[in-house]
Amino acid sequence: MKGDTLVEGIKNQIKQLAAELKEGRSQGFLAFLEKAGRFHRYSARNVMLILMQRPEATLVAGIKRWNELGRRVKKGEKGIAILAPTLKRVDVVDEATGEVREERNLVGFHTTYVFDIAQTEGEPLEPQGEEIPQGAALYARLRAACPVVVEEGLLPGGALGKADGKRIVLAADQGHTRKAETLLHEWAHVLLHFGGINLPREVEELEAEAVAYAVGKEVGLPMSGSRDYILHWRGTVEGLEASLERIQRAAREILEGLEREERVLAAA
Repeated sequence: MKGDTLVEGIKNQIKQLAAELKEGRSQGFLAFLEKAGRFHRYSARNVMLILMQRPEATLVAGIKRWNELGRRVKKGEKGIAILAPTLKRVDVVDEATGEVREERNLVGFHTTYVFDIAQTEGEPLEPQGEEIPQGAALYARLRAACPVVVEEGLLPGGALGKADGKRIVLAADQGHTRKAETLLHEWAHVLLHFGGINLPREVEELEAEAVAYAVGKEVGLPMSGSRDYILHWRGTVEGLEASLERIQRAAREILEGLEREERVLAAA
């Protein structure tokens, strides 16, 4: 499948998601977010391609990686087409020193293929990491991984949380599960909406709750209140496309932060 065809498919899918949100339908967007959390190492565009071609996918990799893991792609299986960067090596001269160094510049994208684990056979995979904690333990893990100070206190107007870029305050009268969900929302604001970025409030809220939903579903939180936040969005197709990339980057950063925290605990 050609790269241009994939890009066109992505654009059509984003248009469809935008139309659905404006009509008050969030199912397609929430399905994308669940895959964004599951496949957080992939770009938003590639997550969308995986969802479009194999919505039931749970773990994907290329043939070489599956072979390294002791598994083989079953005969006759059709690969999931995604986009990979095409890099060109160029020599760059440092004007100050005259030294020549080699850089690799992005010149475009080409098609490559991954396969879901259900399309493979062979050795069973070893469990990845610890079992995900829940309740108070999960909330404590999130607080420990968060890069800014997290406090609890009383907030005006019934607010559940607030962030100022350097600190997050959560309403103390929430249960641990709700605190965990709120922390993810505010954590996303810290990553996305400080440092000179100026977006409409409804866009900021969509992005923050979308990140919270993607991460929350991946770590086992119910995220039952996300739909109301998301349906307040009234943006453009172009704006949604930009938001999807920001959402994916923030979800990746949070989930990788949790993975680092898990490794620290495992080594202790």
